[in-house]
Amino acid sequence: MVNRGRDHNFTLYWGEDNAPNLGEGISRTTKQNSSLWRIEVSFGNGRPMRELIRAVNHSQARYFAKNRYPSATNITLIGKANDSNIQPST
Repeated sequence: MVNRGRDHNFTLYWGEDNAPNLGEGISRTTKQNSSLWRIEVSFGNGRPMRELIRAVNHSQARYFAKNRYPSATNITLIGKANDSNIQPST
């Protein structure tokens, strides 16, 4: 092998794209027949986060949660929330 005085060192930087996918039909809905769904989202070793997601059915709620939180290690659908019992955050 002939060394012509050029050493080639290459470094490959690979970054995971964990940005949320947001938008109508991707992470939320505005349909009139939608309901609030309770979900629990885990991110590794930390405590899980609970959130409400508006969706038409449970599979759409899980789809919206996966798009909102692509770096989540676990997403659990708890169930349908009663809209009248939801208190606004202060």
